[in-house]
Amino acid sequence: MTDHQKPTSDLQPSDNETLSPLEALRGSVLFYIDPMEPIGVDDWEALKD
Repeated sequence: MTDHQKPTSDLQPSDNETLSPLEALRGSVLFYIDPMEPIGVDDWEALKD
């Protein structure tokens, strides 16, 4: 790929190995604070009444 005739990136062949969605996300969450707490409690309209 070039930008005004100057090389800007190098293309590498892919390994054609397809990952399942779970495999692709493995290791992406490093920690989670309060995993048992509900998320977005203030966003529920039913709780505002």
